[in-house]
Amino acid sequence: MFELTDKPIDNAALRARLERPDAGACVVFEGWVRNHHLGQPVNELHYEAFDILARSEGDAILTEIGHRFTGCVVLCVHRTGALRVGELAVWIGAASAHRATAFQACRYAIEEIKRRLPVWKKEFHPDGAAEWVNCTAEATARGPQPADYYARQSALPEVGPEGQARLAAARVLIVGVGGLGCPAAVYLAGAGVGQLTLIDSGKVELSNLHRQILFGIDDVGADKAAVGAAALRARNPFIQAEALVTELTAQNARTLVAGRTVVLDCTDNFATRFVLHDACFPAGVPLVQAAVHRFEGTLDVFRRGAGGCLHCLRQNRGIAELEASAGSCAGGAVFGPAVGALGVMQAGEALKLILGRAGDETFQRTHLVNLLDCSMLAIAREADPACPVCGKLPSQMTLAPSASARESVVLDPGEIAALGNVCRIAQLDAGEVLDADRATAEFLTVPVDDVAQLRELIEKTEVPVILTCRHGLRSAATARLLRAEGRTNIYAQAGDSPVIHSTGPE
Repeated sequence: MFELTDKPIDNAALRARLERPDAGACVVFEGWVRNHHLGQPVNELHYEAFDILARSEGDAILTEIGHRFTGCVVLCVHRTGALRVGELAVWIGAASAHRATAFQACRYAIEEIKRRLPVWKKEFHPDGAAEWVNCTAEATARGPQPADYYARQSALPEVGPEGQARLAAARVLIVGVGGLGCPAAVYLAGAGVGQLTLIDSGKVELSNLHRQILFGIDDVGADKAAVGAAALRARNPFIQAEALVTELTAQNARTLVAGRTVVLDCTDNFATRFVLHDACFPAGVPLVQAAVHRFEGTLDVFRRGAGGCLHCLRQNRGIAELEASAGSCAGGAVFGPAVGALGVMQAGEALKLILGRAGDETFQRTHLVNLLDCSMLAIAREADPACPVCGKLPSQMTLAPSASARESVVLDPGEIAALGNVCRIAQLDAGEVLDADRATAEFLTVPVDDVAQLRELIEKTEVPVILTCRHGLRSAATARLLRAEGRTNIYAQAGDSPVIHSTGPE
């Protein structure tokens, strides 16, 4: 709600218009006419605005705020005409469920109104002199400048003005605004990445705060993506940071990835890693992935045509075990500096990609980081010639389309029952067994990493195939791999399997 008026502003009435039962905070800014400017005395001001353009731009600014600060309502009134010293010239109010969001929205409105609104003021001085001042030009001239903000970084010969321009033109997607996504986003924003998009459907929890550095105690209960984007804009006024309060799914992944310079996978879900990887790969968008479990983490950079892909990587049992642990430890114990370190490394890899400073080795190694003994190990990640994804030339690839909203890859028991007659295949790891009475009656079995044998079994059946593993992670990943080969009748059972058990100690 943006308004222009030539009448005195009734601040009490405006505040009453913002009252709402779901608002826990109302932040108000009042701009008064002062008796001096640039060292000269002032006794009166005249404000003049291009009415239609000013209203249009004011509405646009408040619409932006509605998108950027979810659930926040902002009202702004700007005076026109003659004003005396002490009169109210601008009133901005922001009401939100959380005070942090209200503060940030109000500040954003103040700066954008000052910078963009086509308003001029004529200052009258005691000696009779008068001078017109363009408020927009004044704000630009007096505000912080990008050259000052990035001075220490652009001084690097590897960056320079050309590199800074490449960063400003970059469009980066960060999936997951948690322990990895928060530090990664902070350093990408600080470096001047022009457009950052944060996607996360979660809300800030108290247990997040020891490692998720974009949030404070007042943010508990708020949308992570919205609070994170607002915090980035407050840190760097020269970038765009937008929030998408939603989940990344097989249905929206390719749309979200399209047109990005780099994508960062900062999630804690093993199955989601494959969804994002398989969206980035055919699009040719570099993907920077990290995973953390307790004190340890892994870092990978994937790009089509360079090194092995994620489907190749999972064949390495040592790395796959760490990835699987990370993928199933949401809510588990985690060392804050471990996710912080990996998140910063993700930002570093993304910046190198944008600046054109990433060497071939970037895409050919998996980095294992252990903060408990302060060690790092790089393992070669070569492409598997038999891989159905990166084992083919990009021109030969015919990836299956993403599953539709009606047909998900991972199904719950009710959805499986609706399919009717199915073939169930259990993927067993070393030391795992099926319930004895169900091994032959309901399930075929294969070793968890023997995809070749799995393909042979699938070729012998014409009914839908349901894969299951002990925790549901490997089976979901394998189902997506087989979907990428064009086998559209493959599914995975959601969650832990009640029929697969370990024969050894937990």
